[in-house]
Amino acid sequence: MLPRSTGLARAGLAPARTGLLLMVAKQPAVSAFPALTAAGVATASDGSDDLEQKIAATVAAHPVVVYSKSRCGYSARTKSLFDSLGVEYHAVELDKAADGAAMQTALARLTKQRTVPNVFVRGSHLGGNDATQAAALSGELQKMLGLTS
Repeated sequence: MLPRSTGLARAGLAPARTGLLLMVAKQPAVSAFPALTAAGVATASDGSDDLEQKIAATVAAHPVVVYSKSRCGYSARTKSLFDSLGVEYHAVELDKAADGAAMQTALARLTKQRTVPNVFVRGSHLGGNDATQAAALSGELQKMLGLTS
């Protein structure tokens, strides 16, 4: 158990035996966020519904979508995980997209998660890097991807 002064023990995180920090979520990796469809996004009164429709269409068109930033270490770890599993993913680099900042705000409205990476698997919101790594460790991610039974 970690000392309480680190704050990690309170967050339910435990150190790995190798000296590296292994973060294991105590809650399910997949949120209760409903699957997105291009027609299933509620419209917003501030005109952001176009971006939400764009996000929904992207999520519907690809089995795995990673909303990312090109210089984000957490995003790099998530993409590396999918690479190691041999899983193709569609990456949207928000820092390179003209509407990236607005898209990140729309993602926050849709998922209640402002940080990147923001990962969707088969139309369902998975979460960020921690949730994705935890789902891979538990085998849940592989099941979602149809890699195991």
